[in-house]
Amino acid sequence: MPWKEHGIISRALQNFLNKYHPLYYNGVTLIFEDGDVKLGASSKEKDDDQTFYAVHPHGAFCIGWAILYHNPVMRGIRFCFAPSLFASPMFRLFSRAVNKPGSAARHCMNTYLRNGESCALPPGGFEETTLTSTAMDRVFIKKRYGFVKLCLIHGIQIRPVYCFGEGKLFSNIPGCLKTRLKLNRYGIPTILTWGSLFFPLLPKRGVKLYIVVGRPLVVPKIVHPNKEEINLWHGKYISELKRIYDEHKMDAYGAKDGKNAKLEVW
Repeated sequence: MPWKEHGIISRALQNFLNKYHPLYYNGVTLIFEDGDVKLGASSKEKDDDQTFYAVHPHGAFCIGWAILYHNPVMRGIRFCFAPSLFASPMFRLFSRAVNKPGSAARHCMNTYLRNGESCALPPGGFEETTLTSTAMDRVFIKKRYGFVKLCLIHGIQIRPVYCFGEGKLFSNIPGCLKTRLKLNRYGIPTILTWGSLFFPLLPKRGVKLYIVVGRPLVVPKIVHPNKEEINLWHGKYISELKRIYDEHKMDAYGAKDGKNAKLEVW
């Protein structure tokens, strides 16, 4: 099939999107902490170890996630989308043409990981979308334990990923965040975002995106992890995510803005 992984259509779409995105934004940089790589580079030697990529922040429309998805260095990684989105025939056809999509349903992810695949997921989900702000960087992770438990069960290393600039792509109505987050639990949308002045569904232009793929957090294999073990490694994950933010914020935002930038962890 021409749209299969490594197929002609897949490679053509990936190459086109890689060339287009840096032109739309004020540049796109992709950094692997165990070796730098520029967007579009296909010669990067990747670690063959099975890996779980946890991507933050979700943002209004997961632009950083999309850039990773169509990057050749991430070819073959199973990117897991919301089950409702993955069920859409048109979306699945397009996403298959670009890379390797999957469902974020727990039983599906268990199958992917059990089969030895590397996966990517934005664990902050819709709550992280609600927290989107052009003035403050935020992640929703304090109550997200599921992906850590999965990685412990299968003994898979975790790589935190942070996309600087994601929150600046779309404006969002602020305020009443605790109430809005509660409504999110019932599947009620509580965001109102807009990007480009002329076409609000498009991201704002002139934003620099700086994506950092952190070093692997190597976790032990614990077939039946208890609450204390999950909490321990969840805490280590949050510490790594904060470290990535603090160590790279000045490179991403510049010396002046980066010095005052802080990450809110919800």
